[in-house]
Amino acid sequence: MRLNYGMVVKAGLWSIKGFIGTSTNSAPALLAAGVIVIFFSACSSHPASGTTVPTTAPQPVIQQYIPSDYYSCSVATPENLCQAYFSRYYNIADAEQEYNNQVFVFKNMVITSEELNYATADYIWVDGIIQCYFMKSGDANRLKAGDVVDIVGVDSGDSRDYSGTLIFTGCLFLPAGSIQLPAGGTSALNIPV
Repeated sequence: MRLNYGMVVKAGLWSIKGFIGTSTNSAPALLAAGVIVIFFSACSSHPASGTTVPTTAPQPVIQQYIPSDYYSCSVATPENLCQAYFSRYYNIADAEQEYNNQVFVFKNMVITSEELNYATADYIWVDGIIQCYFMKSGDANRLKAGDVVDIVGVDSGDSRDYSGTLIFTGCLFLPAGSIQLPAGGTSALNIPV
């Protein structure tokens, strides 16, 4: 139901006029005027009909700039990608030739407190096997435990410092599902499962 403020004002003025006209004591008139002032103050502090007030919780950081080649990424999981490099049936040199410098997205990844504990200003470990270097240094400070994100970045191959792990560069952490990656829904590469 929509409230007609003009009618409320007229009714309020009539009631004040009625109090003043029929009473020798002006206290009821002042009381009625005070009630009307409080009512209009309360009504004016709420949004008007048709406006919305945001009620969603803050989301993880969305980068202002997403490189165009990120939209033609391939969907993978950290485990499957590492298996493509390091399982006994695959050759690391062949995997590097096929997957290095390719853009991948890990969908619906949950950021854990453990990952944040070991994060630096420059990188974070994803599932303990992918060392993701942020596109923008310091983005770890904008993530929190429990965030569900899509992580997109460039596969830079196996780590020379940590056996059985991969390095990703230019990583973006986007709210899960906020941008369709890969565009068109089709992966550029198929990662064996």
